[in-house]
Amino acid sequence: MNQFNSTDTKERVAHQVQRVSLYDFGYEQSGTYKGDPDMYLTYLNRILNGDLVEPAYKGFSDDEKIERVSKIKELEAEQATKEAQNQKIEEEIKEKESQVDEYQKEILAIRQSRAQDSEKLKTETFSPVKFTINAFLLIMLSVYLFFFYISAAYKALYVDFEGIAENIASGIGVGSIMPGAYELAEALQYNYLLLLVPFVFYAFGWAFHILLELKHKAKFVFLSLLIAVTFAVDFLLALIIHGNTESAKELMGLPTIHWSQSSTFYIILFLGFLVYIIWSILFDSMLREWDKRQVTYNLKKIIRHLERDINELRKKLHNIDSIKEQITDYREDVSVIMYGSLKKYLDQFSSGWLAYLSPANLKDTKQTCLTLKKEFEDKHKIKSGTVKVISRR
Repeated sequence: MNQFNSTDTKERVAHQVQRVSLYDFGYEQSGTYKGDPDMYLTYLNRILNGDLVEPAYKGFSDDEKIERVSKIKELEAEQATKEAQNQKIEEEIKEKESQVDEYQKEILAIRQSRAQDSEKLKTETFSPVKFTINAFLLIMLSVYLFFFYISAAYKALYVDFEGIAENIASGIGVGSIMPGAYELAEALQYNYLLLLVPFVFYAFGWAFHILLELKHKAKFVFLSLLIAVTFAVDFLLALIIHGNTESAKELMGLPTIHWSQSSTFYIILFLGFLVYIIWSILFDSMLREWDKRQVTYNLKKIIRHLERDINELRKKLHNIDSIKEQITDYREDVSVIMYGSLKKYLDQFSSGWLAYLSPANLKDTKQTCLTLKKEFEDKHKIKSGTVKVISRR
């Protein structure tokens, strides 16, 4: 079946079909042309094209065909609009697919670069084992520092000389800086703000990490100042605790020692300050390890985001197959000549044509026409049964 444009369709609507009794018409025309095989073949083509039909045929009226031509134009306009929209969406899809390819190549380049350089592989590749160990130690030290600084702040700021004296008298001593459960309860009873003291030192550790990442030339000066301030705070806490203890001894008439000769003073100082330094280093190391993971992770995240966008854009593509099928159906309706048995119509016309060729002197012509009929049916695959006869013009 041929495809038709709008101009061709209008011509078909205006086309007039000749309605005749095919048997009688075949007999008359055979007599007119003396059974000429060429003319016989011409009439067979006319029947095939729908130019010759029986008087009682079933098909579409001219008004119905004109209505379908109008619908074809509407559908073609809708198809053109949706195809333009699809083209715009497909351009966006191609652009995003190109970005995905670029990011995938970037990830591949990073992996190849690391694989070729063992040193870069160690320094730039995320290590889950190293990250896990850092995180575990950091959590343990965070818990330690939390209780340590609550205890240190309590013992430095809230002096209980009687309690200290009782401990000394009972031989317990005051060397332990880690609080017991009852001491934590007492500390919080005095002031809930003691809970915030450990976070001051966590902030020092965070500042330590930030300063390490600075590109400023004076970052080591800032780091030195930060460490010095932290050391000074720890030093003062240890000194105050030592002073409180020695004051209690003095009240009891016991000998006192200078802070520089007190092992308790140094234990308090270094259990706070050195652990803070280690905590800061582990915290910085863990964040740097995580940043290594983020390099490829962020690229993969961008790729996933782009792929989601591509899927959403594909959902917006219009399916115009149904419109094309509808246009094809309407064009076919415009071209329909009749519904019926094409083979039956050919047989009726041929019977009339061959009836005229019954005399013996026309036997050869008759045989030629029969051969032409069979070849015609084979060529166009004409079989028995009801079919839709479409104009082939």
